[in-house]
Amino acid sequence: MDNVATAEQRAVARPLKILADLIKHDIADAELAGRPHYEAAAIKLIEARDGHFDGQLAQFYRWAEKVTAKSQATIRAWMAFGSSTNRNSFKNREQFRYTPKDQGGLGQQPRATAIRRDWAAPVDLVAQRAHEEARRLALAESLTRQQEREAERKLALRLVDIGFKVLAKELHPDKLGGDRDAMARLNRVRDRLKECI
Repeated sequence: MDNVATAEQRAVARPLKILADLIKHDIADAELAGRPHYEAAAIKLIEARDGHFDGQLAQFYRWAEKVTAKSQATIRAWMAFGSSTNRNSFKNREQFRYTPKDQGGLGQQPRATAIRRDWAAPVDLVAQRAHEEARRLALAESLTRQQEREAERKLALRLVDIGFKVLAKELHPDKLGGDRDAMARLNRVRDRLKECI
């Protein structure tokens, strides 16, 4: 009778390739949407285990780890969450994971968390204010640097203009000893200098 039931399960189970694609899709959606997709992946994992691996759990978990890229512990937690008869009372996997076994959960112990002291909140507030003040000072300093660069740029442009006027008086073609080529060269040099500033 057991062989008949196993044969019926295998006949009903979808091919592993199709299950693998569906599980990958559910897991990708679970990263965005959560619980319903984990449950859907768990149901497909159970279908693959029961329909294709016939008691060969080591082989099943190797296949599942390869398909899901998750650890065996995570796969077991998903499958337990997906097959739990008391699923509706759990809001998420963590709650299911840490709920005692007699209440339908896995009964795992939560990891140690940081202890919050009474003085932690005021210290965090002071630290936040200090970070905000540091940002404000950095912004003010960058503005003064920008203002300094602008003042230097205006001074450099003025220097170029003054130097141009002095040299233009010497090199202008209307002046004695002046030359058109020299004046054209002076104009090009002035234009290049202004572009660089």
